[in-house]
Amino acid sequence: MSQPSPDNLEVAFEPSFEPPAELSLAPDLTANYALFERYNTADTELRWAVARQSGRVVAAAPVTRLRRRPATDMLRPEWRRRLGWLGPLARKTSLIVDTAFLAFDEHSPFQIAEGVDRHAAKQAIARFLCRQKKIDTVWIAEPPAEAAWAAGERFDQFQILPMTSIDLAGSASFDDFLASLSKKRRRNYRHESGVFAEAGATIATVEGPLAAQPQLLQQLVTLLQASEAHSDLIAPYNDVLIAPAAFAEQQQTALIATVDDRVVGFMSFLHVGDRWMQVHGGLDYDRSHDVLAYHNLIYAGVQAAIERGCREMTMGPLNNETKRRAATDLHPIAASVWNRWPADRWLARAWFFKNFGVYYGPIEAPEAEAAGD
Repeated sequence: MSQPSPDNLEVAFEPSFEPPAELSLAPDLTANYALFERYNTADTELRWAVARQSGRVVAAAPVTRLRRRPATDMLRPEWRRRLGWLGPLARKTSLIVDTAFLAFDEHSPFQIAEGVDRHAAKQAIARFLCRQKKIDTVWIAEPPAEAAWAAGERFDQFQILPMTSIDLAGSASFDDFLASLSKKRRRNYRHESGVFAEAGATIATVEGPLAAQPQLLQQLVTLLQASEAHSDLIAPYNDVLIAPAAFAEQQQTALIATVDDRVVGFMSFLHVGDRWMQVHGGLDYDRSHDVLAYHNLIYAGVQAAIERGCREMTMGPLNNETKRRAATDLHPIAASVWNRWPADRWLARAWFFKNFGVYYGPIEAPEAEAAGD
């Protein structure tokens, strides 16, 4: 079969699509996406955009359609207030291609068969998305090295929050992991774990789905919602991503921190190959800070990952300082944004891009490095 060009690929939305083995997408991630797809809402709809050549699947991308959402929601809080006067003018329908529903994988959301021209496959899918009726914006997030193709496609580009991970490849035990830390971080660990233990706090492991434990499920949903309300960043697809019904059915492993029979925080993960991938987290902000629950949940996540033979623990976007200090690696992510209307593009360039809550720098900025000690 000849190499595809953007013009000889047939692209279509395919609901309930199951990526074939040629796309090398882990079955756990495929199942995770399919679960959330069943919980589409009127405002947030998940679909696969699938590229075929002579009937054969050569590429696919997970696409989230956001209907009539205020573009100002993505701005930093102070700019949300400043531009709130835009009102209905800011309501846009967007297509987003990213890995939020694939456990925040730090790799490109485009799934492309081996030997297929990646540039051509991405172009074909992107052009298909931009041709959709009633779409104002297309937003694609992937590593900068993977995003060069979009520069000639009338996309504006900039870096957004990097993905975070902890490299565990050299750690056969939790003690090995601690030994790999700097002296300052080992001292921090002793302090943080000591505060946690002194409070009588414990961490339990619960295997999902959580629907079988309705009382615990409700406690965790409350923490999810508390963390959403506490965050300065608005995740526009949270009506699906943290939908209680979907969360209840998710095949996840939850690490749950408890003090005096009160759940004060949790983190949940998918075990995908040799990666331990965080999919959710929530805190009780009245109590979790006192016992340093978040810090200790990260340590518990590392220990669980090592026990499962994982070489990496992922923690999603860099949205807080605790995560920055825990991470050994920050994986840069570039946003490529297309606006249908010239006025929208001008407004985005002038006011929006640099004031997005996820904005991290111009595309040509050097790759971010994990914070030092």
